[in-house]
Amino acid sequence: MSAVVVRNVSKRFAVRRDPHGGVRKRGFFSSPPVEDFWALRDIDFTVPPGGALGIVGANGSGKSTLLQIVAGVLAPTTGRVEATGRVISILNPTAGFHPDLSGRANVRMLGSLFGLDSKTIEGRMDAIISFSGLDDYIDQALRTYSAGMMIRLGFATASHLSPDVLVVDEVLSAGDLAFQRRSVGMARQLREQGCTVLVSTHALGDLATLCDRLMLLEQGAVQAEGSADEVVAAYMQRIDAAGGKIAAGHPMIGSARPTSPTKDVELTSIVVNGQASPDHITVHTGEPLHVELHYEARQPVDDAVFRVQLFRNDGLFVHGQNTVRAGLDLGVLQGSGVVRLDYPAFGLLGGDYYLSVGVWPDEYRSYTTGEAYDHRPSVGIVHMVDQRSDGAGVAGFPARWAHDTGANA
Repeated sequence: MSAVVVRNVSKRFAVRRDPHGGVRKRGFFSSPPVEDFWALRDIDFTVPPGGALGIVGANGSGKSTLLQIVAGVLAPTTGRVEATGRVISILNPTAGFHPDLSGRANVRMLGSLFGLDSKTIEGRMDAIISFSGLDDYIDQALRTYSAGMMIRLGFATASHLSPDVLVVDEVLSAGDLAFQRRSVGMARQLREQGCTVLVSTHALGDLATLCDRLMLLEQGAVQAEGSADEVVAAYMQRIDAAGGKIAAGHPMIGSARPTSPTKDVELTSIVVNGQASPDHITVHTGEPLHVELHYEARQPVDDAVFRVQLFRNDGLFVHGQNTVRAGLDLGVLQGSGVVRLDYPAFGLLGGDYYLSVGVWPDEYRSYTTGEAYDHRPSVGIVHMVDQRSDGAGVAGFPARWAHDTGANA
């Protein structure tokens, strides 16, 4: 018996593509021609009760479309989907919520929509509020909530509504670290109770610990399916084969909030390996990497933290350094100056990485609130070139193999 059955599912959308990037010029009322876009092609799998399937792949690979079809939000163009029992999905932080109702009223509304009576909902209300961590906000209108708060309320509610099938899209990698851990723990607990879980997230580590199997999607088709180790390895190999190619100016950087720099300290120039303000720089694995951050402090500042970070194109935070972590005492900044970061042998392996730099008033709190002096989230791309002997993956380390035989073994 299977809780979720997906058989030969494909999904087609009708799209209009304008080659001119705007209004076509062949007449005021003319429209671009309609084209067929296949978001999914011949997807086939089953998940047993209490099983968990994780879906991975780059943005645009079809993950969200597949989960929407399983949840019943979208209908497949071809094929069929069968799900046994109560299917509860968390696909969007605001889905099913009413912005003018309080958090508590929204919990009651969602519970009733999924067939729970008022007594059952009230009996679980305290557990839902406690899990969400929104005790001080639960009676405020939802329009006053941040996206993260709505995600917390949505997952807390859905996970306490006795789902037989839980469909989750990206929520497990949202919110703060403590909530992520609670969410993954709750998903495991639901599995132990017989709930079937389908989940998509860029947090590969969570998928590996939560799911029996992973599925790799690429351009709407299944490229690999199997154990977490096998599929993650296949995913990384495809990223490596593509060279991690990314375009300047379009980062997917972590979960930090957008910044509104005060410019009390302004970065006037970024120099990487002698190149001023480079959009693209090439570094061979094991070669030096030098970053200079030229600044102008418009008024005395005694709490500045300079930070350099690198991100892969799928949003993975690959490496970072800051002046506090390194123990560099900057004292009081006033006027112009330069802060330098030197790597004698930079160890990232082949691929393209976004370079993000910034100046912040402290090490952690300001990064999550967006309170920066200056922040350049995509100042350029570092293109790493490696040799086969450097290894595989993201990072390279000095290593030496040896082989002993006979008496020396």
